[in-house]
Amino acid sequence: MENRMRPRAAVQTLGCRVNQYESDAIEAELEAMGFEIADPEQVCDVYIVNTCAVTGESERKSRQMIRRAAAKNPSAFVLVTGCFSQLKAEEISQIPGVDYVCGSRNKGSAAVMAARLVREGRKGGSPVCCVPDIAKMPLERLVVPAARRTRAYIKIEDGCDNHCAYCIIRKARGAVVSRPPEEVLAEVRKMAADGVSEVILTGIETASYGRDLGGYPLWRLLRDAAAVDGIERVRTGSLEPTVLTREFCDRIAGEARIMPSFHLSLQSGSDRILAAMKRRYNSGQVLDHAAYLKSVKSGTTFTCDIIVGFPGETEEDFLATMALAEKIGFLHMHIFPFSPRAGTPAAEMEGQLAESVKKERLHRLEALEERLSRKIYQGAVGGRRRVLFETWDGEYAAGHSEDMLEVRMKSAAPLAGKLLPVELAAFDGTAALAVPLSS
Repeated sequence: MENRMRPRAAVQTLGCRVNQYESDAIEAELEAMGFEIADPEQVCDVYIVNTCAVTGESERKSRQMIRRAAAKNPSAFVLVTGCFSQLKAEEISQIPGVDYVCGSRNKGSAAVMAARLVREGRKGGSPVCCVPDIAKMPLERLVVPAARRTRAYIKIEDGCDNHCAYCIIRKARGAVVSRPPEEVLAEVRKMAADGVSEVILTGIETASYGRDLGGYPLWRLLRDAAAVDGIERVRTGSLEPTVLTREFCDRIAGEARIMPSFHLSLQSGSDRILAAMKRRYNSGQVLDHAAYLKSVKSGTTFTCDIIVGFPGETEEDFLATMALAEKIGFLHMHIFPFSPRAGTPAAEMEGQLAESVKKERLHRLEALEERLSRKIYQGAVGGRRRVLFETWDGEYAAGHSEDMLEVRMKSAAPLAGKLLPVELAAFDGTAALAVPLSS
């Protein structure tokens, strides 16, 4: 290894916002142990790969990332954690160069093991595999001790209690376990002290937060987070539509610091397909919930996830999805062609669709998304927003409005971290173009 004052480590991440949060926490632990955190493209002494397994493609990318880390510096220690390792620890332990494998709820052990491996300086033996039964593991107390970005993600729960026919994540993440509210709020206060003005409360199944806490629901956590001094904006991660009950909507409607933008884990607009997916709602409930929230919280926008080409999906089913999307008027849709996931019921279902059919439906839904998004942006031109700016390319500062519009504004200086009033002057096809207003 290179002769440096401090060992160098890189953490590589695939997958969701929860994974990114956990990677940030691992990096913080490594720094506290004396490591220099580096880019994965650099030659490092340690590579930690935080994997994903939501799709077969995610597993393929995880394998590829592990192999690249081992090839980047053959003398480096390679440690693997995350959903893929929780599900397939034995397979990962056989990849040349891997030294340590842990699971989804003992990720912090990767930092501890990295320090031990560097201290002992031995490589080439059989990898250590430490992947406990997920059902017997409590919530891991991983915390990001300081703000790392303008908008801070905060993990509020782990696991999922749903049994969706297409999804493997319950096996990789276990059942729902919520972080105690006082622990979450302490982190929110720490982020506010670090100058963060927007926090996003996220989890594997965010809507299920509090089910195991005996009467502390998600809406209460949102309100309590919004009450923290210094916090101007609170958002949530992806939500199952069932959480948007009238009580939920009424409880958050009057809190101006809870932002009017919500991402729905929708998946389909066909009642028949939703039932086959084993989702817990129908299209009528989604429409009612969305309409009610819009009626009580002004300016609300929605984004969503949708799967096209689920086994047995007919043209009529697909048109029902198109119709639901149009009625709600999504700002953005994250659209995924169905991919059979080994180990799930959907992978064995009859009526698997041809890839050409999935691709054609995906393109039609993308065209609808573009039209719906354009309508919202064009309707916003001439209006005023408060934008939290996050990046600057030397000419334009970019950020998001309350209702999650992407906004760009000419600026001679970086504005990252600033929350400024603007007027939306035009739409350039990808973002709203803004001009400044006085406060």
